[in-house]
Amino acid sequence: MKSYLKLIAILLLPLAFVIWYAYSPVEIPPPGWKLSKASNSLTPTLSKEEGDSISQTFSKGEEEATAPFTPPSEGTGEAVPDTTAHHILFFGDSMVEGLLRRMNCYAFANGYKMTNVVWYSSTTEIWAKTDTLRYFINKVQPTFAMISIGTNEQFVKDAAGRETYIRQILKELGDTPFIWIGVPAWKEDTGINDLTKKVVGESRYFDSRGLTLQRGRDRMHPTFSAASLWMDSVAVWMSSPSTAHPIRMDKPTDGRKHTYKTYALQPIRD
Repeated sequence: MKSYLKLIAILLLPLAFVIWYAYSPVEIPPPGWKLSKASNSLTPTLSKEEGDSISQTFSKGEEEATAPFTPPSEGTGEAVPDTTAHHILFFGDSMVEGLLRRMNCYAFANGYKMTNVVWYSSTTEIWAKTDTLRYFINKVQPTFAMISIGTNEQFVKDAAGRETYIRQILKELGDTPFIWIGVPAWKEDTGINDLTKKVVGESRYFDSRGLTLQRGRDRMHPTFSAASLWMDSVAVWMSSPSTAHPIRMDKPTDGRKHTYKTYALQPIRD
């Protein structure tokens, strides 16, 4: 009898995986595809061994948080946001993990498609020196982009030297309208926020340093509930005349969670 039970359990495991994968937003490509540091050739996918669910750095707690919104001073002055049914590419470091959950709901509420790329421990240098961004741009053909990179460069000694990398990222985007979400710094940085704002322009940069956010266990990443409020503030700004290219960002009202294709890229190993 015990042998039959073991056999049934073994047969049920693949079925459970198929059901999980069908509803999971994380894509896990075939085994053996992995990231490398090659600057001319990079296949930015996950191997089966390196793949992980997209919940590594954020607390799942429901702590209260406040995220006051102060719009930047520069913008186009356009009163009517763009209502195009955009396909948004949202990419960056681990901060994207918390923001994308709420952003997915905004996308559903406003008729957008979403593709999310979370590259853990990534920096502007890594994004600029690999083909990862080009790969996803070619794959997705986005009509709007959201960026959040800089968490791992808050305390670098050569912040000014990152300008070349930021400009390379923008070069890859070409004419695609975009916004860059600044790091919600928990300590004073060494210049990465000011540098990024200068390069991309205030009307494309959401400065998150003025927000008060409940942090998770690592005391750096906001909790999921705080990240949701953070995204609410970004959304208000994204649809305002303060931005270079305002888009419709009506607040979700159905109370449901929505998922879109999400790629979780593991840190590059030396």
